[in-house]
Amino acid sequence: MEQKEVYWSRFADDFEEKNNYVIGKHDMELILAKVSELEDLGDTLELACGNGTYSKVICKSADKLIATDFSEQMVSAATKRLKEHKNIVVEWANAFDLKYPDESFDTVFLANLLHIVSEPIAIIGEVYRVLKRGGRVVILDFGSEGMTFFNKLKLFARYLRSYGKPPATGIKLTRKDIKQFLEDTDFRILDIELLGDKTKAAYLIGVKR
Repeated sequence: MEQKEVYWSRFADDFEEKNNYVIGKHDMELILAKVSELEDLGDTLELACGNGTYSKVICKSADKLIATDFSEQMVSAATKRLKEHKNIVVEWANAFDLKYPDESFDTVFLANLLHIVSEPIAIIGEVYRVLKRGGRVVILDFGSEGMTFFNKLKLFARYLRSYGKPPATGIKLTRKDIKQFLEDTDFRILDIELLGDKTKAAYLIGVKR
């Protein structure tokens, strides 16, 4: 029986609005501005695209973007929202077992995926497999690193109001953790930053050796 995503699927229709509230509109704008600086992405794969928040930004620098999610509801919502973008194809995909051949993509983009799964290193391995030699992985992952205690409390309260109890698979990740995952998979680190004002996100770019 095919495994289904049930936690995030409930929020497919207003996922972007909920995220803007939880993260904070100002910090989302800062982070989207950083993502918009990416250039020459070539053939790009996006994992965990949700309903297309980041897809709308990265497609501007991609020749072709395949935006994927494990939630069928998110795929449906993203397909509707992104239909005007002619270089985007939205598909269902399992990030742990990607259906794409080895060395298929110039860039793989992951936003807010690694901290919600129990084995992020396995996903990094699949990313490495489908990337061309010299291809880039771009990782954006929200976490509590660098946040004040007060801002952590407020973030958690907004999360509970929007999404309820977090999924059991979630783990806490820092930039150091993600950097280690990449280096253990033989990526060379190009960039590592902590983005945001009150709410923080780890931002890393790695190159396949």
